[in-house]
Amino acid sequence: MKKPRTIFLMEDEVGERALSLAHSVGLEINPTIVSDLDSLLAAFDETYDLLLSFGVGVIVPRHILETPGLIALNVHAASPEFPGRDPHHFAVYYGAKEYGATLHHMIDKVDQGTIIDVELFPVPEEVQPVDLLEKANLAGFELIRRLFWDFSNSGIERFLPKNPNISWAARKFTRKDFLNLCRVDSSMTQEEFCRRLKASSMPGYNNLYTEIHGFRFYINEFA
Repeated sequence: MKKPRTIFLMEDEVGERALSLAHSVGLEINPTIVSDLDSLLAAFDETYDLLLSFGVGVIVPRHILETPGLIALNVHAASPEFPGRDPHHFAVYYGAKEYGATLHHMIDKVDQGTIIDVELFPVPEEVQPVDLLEKANLAGFELIRRLFWDFSNSGIERFLPKNPNISWAARKFTRKDFLNLCRVDSSMTQEEFCRRLKASSMPGYNNLYTEIHGFRFYINEFA
């Protein structure tokens, strides 16, 4: 089988792990690894068969996605019910019973391309957003492993959706949605406050805030 010319749009550590998964299933590739838009644009002075993105916020320009012969795929670290930004927070807020990762074709609209494969797991009780993110990333690596297994056995040109009935949820979450989720005020019930507190939590970040007379105050301690 022809060795696919591959570019990974990932942080270096993620790219190295993805490469080890390719080698573990017998797929010999030597990918170019980039993690930002400028590096991606520079790399496309050459031609590639496969662009695989995972874990970065880069929006791939249409002219790259429309490169003749290129298969452009993304791993979204969330299930299809939660397209868009900060999905692990919304999964906690809405009490998702199942979560995971989604492998899909990239088009010029974020998280709307045809879904190829999903890896799902049951959501534990009292789960925190950071736990969902970690488990979703593991699910994403499993999708990459399966992707490379298929490539090594069937060839890149034959890769098709495993379940054509799976589709994205209609609502795509945005950064504005997340900021609204993190806003609390005294008119909220205790139940709603606690729900937002739990859903917005993330180690190293003070996401929950309130606004008084146009000033925003972030909350980092609770009596």
